[in-house]
Amino acid sequence: MVQRGPSQPEEVIDSSCEQDKFKRLPLSETSTKKPETFHAETIIVGGGVIGCAIAFELASRGQEVLLVEQSEIASGASCAAAGMLAADSEDFAHPLMAQAAYDSRELLHKHKEQISALTGMDLGLRRNGFITPFRSYGDLSKYKDRRNTTSGVQQLWWDRSTVQREALWLNRDTYGAYYRSLESEVLPVSLTRAYARSAEMMGARILEGVQDVQLIVDKHGVQGIKTAKGEMCCKHIIIAAGLHGEQLMHQVGIVLPSSPVKGEIMAVRFTTDQAGGRPDRTVYAEDVYIVPKANGEVWIGATSLPGRKDHSVSANSMQRLIGAASYWVPGIKEADFVRAWAGIRPSTPDGLPYIGKCEGISGLYAAYGHFRNGILLSAITGRWIADMVEGKSAEEIGIEAFSPERLNRKGVMS
Repeated sequence: MVQRGPSQPEEVIDSSCEQDKFKRLPLSETSTKKPETFHAETIIVGGGVIGCAIAFELASRGQEVLLVEQSEIASGASCAAAGMLAADSEDFAHPLMAQAAYDSRELLHKHKEQISALTGMDLGLRRNGFITPFRSYGDLSKYKDRRNTTSGVQQLWWDRSTVQREALWLNRDTYGAYYRSLESEVLPVSLTRAYARSAEMMGARILEGVQDVQLIVDKHGVQGIKTAKGEMCCKHIIIAAGLHGEQLMHQVGIVLPSSPVKGEIMAVRFTTDQAGGRPDRTVYAEDVYIVPKANGEVWIGATSLPGRKDHSVSANSMQRLIGAASYWVPGIKEADFVRAWAGIRPSTPDGLPYIGKCEGISGLYAAYGHFRNGILLSAITGRWIADMVEGKSAEEIGIEAFSPERLNRKGVMS
């Protein structure tokens, strides 16, 4: 591990998938140099926000950690996300998902303080609240009828006059809106790289560009991984590789299916003299979200295209997003277009992530399939996996519903 002096604050970067559009934050020298030994108590496969959050949590507990990533840290779904921590606004069908969202949102704010003290990095984490607006009383009634989760949601009702007073930039014809003051948003690449940097500063090692990962297991359980860079020995392997997780699990006869869902997002920038002003809170409508970011941009998303794995962005999708967004925030029509990008999110057959031990192979864990909630659930996923590595069971933690083996038990898979 390369020791460093006190870190200086980093500039806030943006988080699109176009690598030349933002300054990469350099990781420590262990990212490009061969480590002294290819050995660690725990190896994490996957350098997205989930893998980096797990590395952060384990390293903070004094565990020996090696994280390997086939490309670059935050180069997959994590660099394409909008970064909303929508615990109250997202409609979770499963109560455990709702509780996990609340817990993870609060834990992430605590991590912000720890990360700032360690690295001086700005995550772009802001708690300005979300607004869910409605065109009419009828739309509000339909929304209430469709909601799965209502208990525990922290929200205020704003009538038309309150909306016009509190959000001058919102459509003046808005009937009313829910305001959820605890909702937050973050720059996803900044968060992921901050987790990685903090983990390194606490002793973790990170290797980027590690190709051809093969799991090594025997009758005693996990033994390590074989890669293009050589073999690496360990006692625990955590698969946090998103859509690649399914392929890695197949190597050892475990079926944990996931499906790609493409999402397209765009960024605009408001001019200082623009009529109506720049939004200062996230708009979380049923057909679009509009997220003012710490880097000065406003992000608009997102499409949902199941089965698509390409990263192209269609003009039709952008037209639809602009149309929906400019209804709620008319000033978007005059904003400057910055860029657009697409990401591929991993979904599971029942909509729940795979988090926990894999039965039959001692030392193997899954942590993928978070779909559109990877950023939101990163902090709590890191805590749960670290707890299990230290010996706690899914039953003790209360997350049996996320067990990697659950679909077999339910007969969903043959």
